[in-house]
Amino acid sequence: MWLFLTGWLIRYEAFPQWFTDYAPGYRSLFRSGPLILDTWMQVEFRNTPVGYSHTWVDSDVESPQAAYTLHNQTVLNLKLLEQVQWVNIIAGATLDADYKLQKFYAVLSSRVYVTRLDGQRIGANTFSVRIRTGSGEQTVNLNVPDDVILYSPATEMVLAGLKPGESLTLRVLDPLTVTVSDVRVEALRREKLSLAGREHEATVLRLVYQGLETLSWIDSEARVLRQETPFGWTMTLSSEKDVSAFKQDAAKADDLLSAFAVPCRGQVRSPAECRLLRVELTGANLAAQDFESHRQIVELREDRRVALTVRAQPSPSAANALGSAPGAAAAFLASSPALQVEHPAIAAQARAIVGSETNSWAAARALADWVYRAVEKKTTVSWPSALDVLERREGDCNEHTYLFVALARAVGLPARIQVGLVYSQRDSASGSFYYHAWPAVYVGEWVELDPTLGQPTVDATHISLVQGEVSEQLKLLGLIGQINVAVVEEH
Repeated sequence: MWLFLTGWLIRYEAFPQWFTDYAPGYRSLFRSGPLILDTWMQVEFRNTPVGYSHTWVDSDVESPQAAYTLHNQTVLNLKLLEQVQWVNIIAGATLDADYKLQKFYAVLSSRVYVTRLDGQRIGANTFSVRIRTGSGEQTVNLNVPDDVILYSPATEMVLAGLKPGESLTLRVLDPLTVTVSDVRVEALRREKLSLAGREHEATVLRLVYQGLETLSWIDSEARVLRQETPFGWTMTLSSEKDVSAFKQDAAKADDLLSAFAVPCRGQVRSPAECRLLRVELTGANLAAQDFESHRQIVELREDRRVALTVRAQPSPSAANALGSAPGAAAAFLASSPALQVEHPAIAAQARAIVGSETNSWAAARALADWVYRAVEKKTTVSWPSALDVLERREGDCNEHTYLFVALARAVGLPARIQVGLVYSQRDSASGSFYYHAWPAVYVGEWVELDPTLGQPTVDATHISLVQGEVSEQLKLLGLIGQINVAVVEEH
């Protein structure tokens, strides 16, 4: 789950404001002629080069419907559990002569999975979005306000004019997750930044997206000189020659998963056997998080401190018949672009696993056991797709969870995605918490299980933070690198 967010985050930093409804100034900024842009940025993780980002614009003054096509390619060489993986993210869009968005595209490719999204305007506020993966394609419609256009250097020109203390809000649409959110931009101060042996006068901007705060240094010529995240990613303005000269040797970098382990004070001696866990979460703004559930009780809540009691999931005392879920659970039976519930391959596999079983909990156990055995455990950067996982049979927690949820829904078993933290002793005897995804099913009551770890019901170290697909998982961006856990009691 975190690997997907990492890929998304770096691509997002390359285009700090993908789409914005900030209209004033665009027309006057383009009056001087066709826009020319070709910039390169070096990507580093904890001071080690791990990739680059290239942004450029193609102009066609003779085509009123495709006057500007903006592109970005971000290539990352990531070290994941001591293995090096390349990730390639290409995205862009076409604007007409009035700078209105006409098309957009995004491609995410990694060692195993490739996803491409293509959006085409079909109405005043409507885009048809085609999603293609290795297992096939599907089309969904997306509503986009008519004043929304793609991020461009004109946006940076507006940002470069901000004075310390001034701020504005930009509307952002991310094509990979097909979600619209706001980015708050605030000018903090003016300062000098040393870059390639030269000092530059720059304005320091703070950008806040989904609770995640990043810093950008922008000069009077609207060039982004540097960007930083709170957890070790930096991007620095460079040149094609200099980027090519860097040896992006991720073998020397910190392991990405280990680096994003959540600091933990205290220890859980036997995580899989833990039945009750009392913890305190601190270090981030936790006010907006909904921690309450049938397994989690909030004992104390402050802006940057939450005390929780988390219990292991008990097996249900009774279960309803398969396919008899109440109407309130209908939303958890639906198909989506990433959960292809109605696809014949998903439906056939689900029926083959469940067979003639009519008890909903027995069916859930059978599905979880099959996913645990059938899907090879490998760290993966992907746009989650249950159908792709069914075909390729490998992935990490998101792949296991998406496949399970799609299979469960296909046989009439309501299921949802839980995302949060789980305790592991992967890196040390003392152990740490890691970001993780697992499913829950409704069998007369909600029951959480973990087909990635092979747990019929989850232990008490599974701390749920959000529910839902990737668009909801983006809410974790504001916690990553900020949150800490203290174990108060465990048994």
